[in-house]
Amino acid sequence: MKNSKLIFGRQAVIEAVEASKTISKVFIQRGLNKSSAERLISTLENSKVPYSYVPIQKLNKLTPHNHQGVVAHLSEISFHSLEDLVETHQNNGLFVLLDGITDTRNIGAIIRSAAATKASAVVIPTSGSAQITGKTIKTSAGGVFQVPICRVSHLKDALYLLQSYDIQSIVADEKAEQSLFDFDLTSSIAIVMGSEDKGVSQGVRRLCSHTAKLPILGNMNSYNVSVAAGMFLYETMRQRLKS
Repeated sequence: MKNSKLIFGRQAVIEAVEASKTISKVFIQRGLNKSSAERLISTLENSKVPYSYVPIQKLNKLTPHNHQGVVAHLSEISFHSLEDLVETHQNNGLFVLLDGITDTRNIGAIIRSAAATKASAVVIPTSGSAQITGKTIKTSAGGVFQVPICRVSHLKDALYLLQSYDIQSIVADEKAEQSLFDFDLTSSIAIVMGSEDKGVSQGVRRLCSHTAKLPILGNMNSYNVSVAAGMFLYETMRQRLKS
């Protein structure tokens, strides 16, 4: 992340995570001895900090110092507890769950719409999805600082939590039988948006309450995911303002 602070070295990264420093992502040298990195990996996974394996050349480019095969980006934003937000907004919540969206600019645009419509939270999984980067922050036009961002190990975890509070979820799917405009969106709800090419994964879809499509009158197959998310959010806001 451009202009973000770096932490390097295995022990330094472990201490930062254990001290609850907000870390956006950790890069680990590909081929690093597994036994020497065992505690690091365990710490990252327990704290739901995303990480990936990269060539040593990338780490050398990030910092000229002795990185010991590990470099972490300190995040410019703070991440929130989804459980706390669900507890607070269980009667009027508007949660946006992003499943496998890999374009940081799409995530930024969705966060911008979420902030404009006063969404309760945007939820991003720690793997299989783009994370919050400088490009995300720029595209969100500051939205990342206005709407709570939550990270979960998997979106299924978020959906199970929402179900425990009787909060329904609706998947954006151009192949759905019902239009979004047929649904009552005035109660607490989670909107689930899928990846740019495959949509929402089957495992996540099975846990959701409904699927809905946006009407398309022109000769187009679908909307860009960030555009579709904006439409879902604004239809929700329209209904709530009307009621």
